[in-house]
Amino acid sequence: MISYRTASSPSRKKARGGKRHLRRLQRASSVPGELQLATLRRQHYFYQKLGLGHWHHRQPPCPIRQWAVRHLLTTFFAWQRQLAALAEPAYCADWLVGPEFAHSSQVVVGIQERIAAYQNWGPSSDSDAPALPPAYYRLPGADRLAWEAHPWEVMYEADEYSEGWPQTLLRLPHREYQLPNRTFLAVQTGWVWVGQLPATA
Repeated sequence: MISYRTASSPSRKKARGGKRHLRRLQRASSVPGELQLATLRRQHYFYQKLGLGHWHHRQPPCPIRQWAVRHLLTTFFAWQRQLAALAEPAYCADWLVGPEFAHSSQVVVGIQERIAAYQNWGPSSDSDAPALPPAYYRLPGADRLAWEAHPWEVMYEADEYSEGWPQTLLRLPHREYQLPNRTFLAVQTGWVWVGQLPATA
């Protein structure tokens, strides 16, 4: 799974209103997000992120993350029921991102060509990858999903580094990624846990 990053450094200011946001997430944890079926049929994908912009590039405290995951699980199961009414296969998954939890964790749905695109997006699962953290796995409904951990990568573009890739990036697991006339460095910054209903025989 891949995110994009520029050479600029993120802000490190402390997020404010933590208790207010915690109360909001507690209320939202049992209310699923809306699956816009018309949009899904038109563009063949749909997703909902957490809306935790005040923690952009910051790791929320564990209680915040747990309530946010509850909301993603509630949304996942509600969307699964709606997708069951479609007369076609669909991809549906919770993505829980370790290093960019607030910005990138989401519920993802795809149909038609987007099914394969989501299934094959980014590096494959690693046999040595960590299991879903207990703080998430013990939440209601999490044990009903099959979870796979995939490397979470951030893309840096060569044009932003005229003197070459900095050692701070090269010390991390990385690989070069080429597009026509463009070179990127994909740097693994952590893991994303992808949860789906187990395949049925």
